[in-house]
Amino acid sequence: MDERFWDALKRQGDDRFATESCRALIEHTRDIVLLVALDGTVVLANAAAEAAYGRPRSELHGLSIRDLRAPSTHVDVSTQMQTAASEGLLFETVHVDADGHEFPVEVSSRGVDVAGERYLLSVIRDISARRERERERDELLADLEAANRQLEGLLRIVSTAVGRVDTESLIPEVLSALREVMDAQSALFLVLRDGRWHLTHQSGFEVDGATDFSMSADEGFAARVAAAGELLWAANVRAGDAHIAAHDDLGITAMFGIPLYVEGRLFGVLECTWSDERLVSEAESVMLKVAADRIMAALVAAERFALTSRLRDLEASLAEASARLAASHDLSQTVPDALAAMADALGCDGALFGEYHDGRFRPLFGHRLECGTIDIPDHPRRSADAEGPLPVVRVRPETESASWLRESMGLAEALIVPVRVRGEWFGAVIFGRKEAGDGFDPAVDEYLARLSLVLSLAYANATDFDTEHLIAETLQESLLTLDPEVEGVIYDSLYRSSTLATRVGGDFFDIFAMPEGRVGVMVGDVSGKGLEAAVFTALVKHTVRAFTHETASPAEIVSRANGALCAQARMRDFASVFLVVLDPRTGEGRYCRAGHPPALVVHRDGVVEELGCASPVMGAFPDVAFAEGAFRLGSGELLVIYTDGVTEARDEKGAFFGEERLAQVLAGCPGLPPAEVTARIDGAVRAFAGDRRTDDTAIIVLTRS
Repeated sequence: MDERFWDALKRQGDDRFATESCRALIEHTRDIVLLVALDGTVVLANAAAEAAYGRPRSELHGLSIRDLRAPSTHVDVSTQMQTAASEGLLFETVHVDADGHEFPVEVSSRGVDVAGERYLLSVIRDISARRERERERDELLADLEAANRQLEGLLRIVSTAVGRVDTESLIPEVLSALREVMDAQSALFLVLRDGRWHLTHQSGFEVDGATDFSMSADEGFAARVAAAGELLWAANVRAGDAHIAAHDDLGITAMFGIPLYVEGRLFGVLECTWSDERLVSEAESVMLKVAADRIMAALVAAERFALTSRLRDLEASLAEASARLAASHDLSQTVPDALAAMADALGCDGALFGEYHDGRFRPLFGHRLECGTIDIPDHPRRSADAEGPLPVVRVRPETESASWLRESMGLAEALIVPVRVRGEWFGAVIFGRKEAGDGFDPAVDEYLARLSLVLSLAYANATDFDTEHLIAETLQESLLTLDPEVEGVIYDSLYRSSTLATRVGGDFFDIFAMPEGRVGVMVGDVSGKGLEAAVFTALVKHTVRAFTHETASPAEIVSRANGALCAQARMRDFASVFLVVLDPRTGEGRYCRAGHPPALVVHRDGVVEELGCASPVMGAFPDVAFAEGAFRLGSGELLVIYTDGVTEARDEKGAFFGEERLAQVLAGCPGLPPAEVTARIDGAVRAFAGDRRTDDTAIIVLTRS
């Protein structure tokens, strides 16, 4: 039969299997190889099969495959053979040796044709070692899972303690976590006070008055734990001398306790109880120790925690006050809000911020406090060094100088916090209480010093901003002022600021007469805002104008202006510019688009033409080339130049107004006067974006006269 098998394989042309080396490999492999007829009879077995089943090959040949399978697997044999014969099959099952010992195997079986007959060729691997490894792995995973549960329990106890460090909330939380993690009936916290154990906190007993329980210091399991001075457990407390009636009443059998010490003095005992006898593992002992340590750390640090909480609240208040002050440069809006946050943090009824001059305090801004100009006898500025520490004055009701508080503001006690502005004493903040309390603790001193600095910076920045804004706005107004009439064209302009800040810098436009009857039109947008941006805007505008007297080529004008700007401006300053040189007599125009949105020509038939031909921005790089485009503006046609504040306006969903929507608006404008066109553009953008504009807008619309 062996030779028939190999000869048949060779006739099939599969030399890979019919070679002597292949036969030797199958014969000597450690895996079992069986050739099985479709009726389940074994017709061929290798040496590994003899060793595995404890039967000689002569005995194996002729056996049914069922004879080699464990009885519990016989029900699957027929189905598995059919599947293997038709499509091949890989599965696990259980085989049995001659002595009846079962062993797990992995079977790879498929149909083969040998000498014209159909057989199953099965390669069978004993996976006993693998199963043993899997069992060991499962046991290891189970041990690891148990260890992880214990670790999670320990972490839960620790995190509970860390998250709730005030004693009144911490102890119940730790007891609850400890009871659940250790699957205990209850967790108890007993304090030794006045010679008795007092149950101050517990988790698990739903008994009225459970925390009113107390007993003598020499009674119960707590006394045993205290005497031992270390962790102690009792598998059955009722069987020992620590038994008390409460154990029976509450159904307590097993107990576990640890003493609690504060600075070497016994403070109390932490206990866990179970209703059945129970032993406690080493891991559980660690958890109880950790719980005890966390509770005692909280007790010892209770006062420190209160101080930390106080400082944290003050820090949050200072951050809130700073945010309110930074919200606007309008001090009348921001300072009262900031004073409200500060007064709440200090537990005061109100606050006043004012200047101090010639011995008198004049209020500027207030929160729930009002007064006229008053004398402050204790104001620290009189003797304070402007470079020294902040001289805060605490005015208490019992002081003789407190009378001015009651008379001027109806206050019982107050804090006077001096404020420096630009290194000089400017004034003070008064925080007051209408009813006397415990005074103002020293913990607030650092807060008051930072508070004084925050107000000082806010006041200085606001006054600087007002000065700078006035200068910048005046300059900006000059940049937006155009000649009322320019020969050869009719035009209209519109400037729309999105905020106070963008009003002083950003977009600009210009229209002016040039030599030989030409008209120059310029719309631009500079980087940045504020005074520096306004100054740079003026520089761009007047530099471009200057070069229009030398050449009529827009690209050449922009190129020369760019060189001049790069030579004298900081490299971070740049501007986008659209410059047009138009001959209103012929309608011929040329333009240079330097980093700017394209201008649009609205023809008489409603077609909107885009003027592209892009070039780089001005003022950023000295050696760049600028391109020039041409167009024709027919009689009655419109030229529209704008900044990106138009097309980049967003609606409530964040969508842009866009160039396509602008073109749709302009398609309905042929024949309209420029003023009507600017109004339509502005109206469309307003309807689309509402109050959500984030950039300012400049538009010039012109036609030939």
